[in-house]
Amino acid sequence: MTKHRRRIPFLRDPHECEEVRARMTDYLDEDIELTEQRRVERHVRFCPRCRRVLSNLRVTIDRLAHLDAPAPADRAGDGEIAERVLGAWRDRGG
Repeated sequence: MTKHRRRIPFLRDPHECEEVRARMTDYLDEDIELTEQRRVERHVRFCPRCRRVLSNLRVTIDRLAHLDAPAPADRAGDGEIAERVLGAWRDRGG
């Protein structure tokens, strides 16, 4: 007895994966139409690679959201550093 497997056309179409992956950020930002949202959800339900990409993207966005903002660079010493580098270059005959 042979089991019949339901064919899922987008699993055989690499362009579908590309299109879905291109929409993943919009999907996570909820900046996507309902039909596209359902398309992404349906695709990742059956495509393990895209499901993994979406999961990794979620984790990355979550981790980035929890990072502290970098302190503003101290620009006061930039001119002094540039002068020292330029002076060293001139001393070497540059």
